[in-house]
Amino acid sequence: MQPIRPLLLVVALLPLSLVDASQFRTATEVVSVYTTVQDQATRLVPDLEQSDFVITDNGKEQPITVFSNAITPFSAVVMLDRSGSMIDHQNVIRDAAMAFVVRLLADDQARIGSFGDAPGNAIALNPPTFTSSKDELVSVLQTPILDGGNSPVWMSINQAVTALSFQTGRRVVVIFTDGHDAPAPSPIVVKIQELVERVRLANVMVYALAFTDVKRRTGGVQITPPDPDLRRLADDSGGGYFEVTDAERLGPLFTRVAEELHRQYWLGFAPPVRDGKVHQIAVKVKRPGMTARARQSYVAPLGR
Repeated sequence: MQPIRPLLLVVALLPLSLVDASQFRTATEVVSVYTTVQDQATRLVPDLEQSDFVITDNGKEQPITVFSNAITPFSAVVMLDRSGSMIDHQNVIRDAAMAFVVRLLADDQARIGSFGDAPGNAIALNPPTFTSSKDELVSVLQTPILDGGNSPVWMSINQAVTALSFQTGRRVVVIFTDGHDAPAPSPIVVKIQELVERVRLANVMVYALAFTDVKRRTGGVQITPPDPDLRRLADDSGGGYFEVTDAERLGPLFTRVAEELHRQYWLGFAPPVRDGKVHQIAVKVKRPGMTARARQSYVAPLGR
């Protein structure tokens, strides 16, 4: 089978010159770090100041050159698992995704993706372009689906990143799935490590709503947890990871994701070294009892 790396890296490099350029400086001069802060009760904390944060690059503290806690627009692909393993929950999944759509603000844009609702590795993205029209997005969600097919989880996230490549500002993938990558045979193979690298290069946030399947059978309970690599991908990107065992709880989780995206801090710093290597990022809050969630790495630019 043909590896995916050569094509993906070319596409992933394209948006690096576009991110945030219109508001501060080019992305080669600032590493943007969108950060969610919550207290011990997991309540969002939206009223901190720049002096409350510390950012380190490979363990060394960096001066924060960009700071904003204003609501900023984002572009999102909401990717829904329509495969056979999820077919019994499709109405709940549709309604939960609508809870996200109705909370979009006027400048937010989105597309609805689905995978596994046709034979093979069919992945659909609608409407054809990103839109702020809630009516258009709801109409997509209300379109009937076919019987569930295969479950190309990594391929679907990869395609969502491609769709986001030419969007500026924050770029987000919100995926609901049981997290088990089970694509149909294909000459294109999406491996999780390559996907982590691509998401890192593109600075896309991944929010994963992962379904743990609980089946009660004669003689006991069968539990099928999500693939742990789904959490790995979400954590590295600075998005969020939420496990759910009851499909009826999906609506509040989609609502939580929308709320987080409208209450994030925008932090930025100048890359201290332009070596083209992966650097580890850590964001901490000085106030006690508060935790920050942000991207954990970035690829430094090359050059002076």
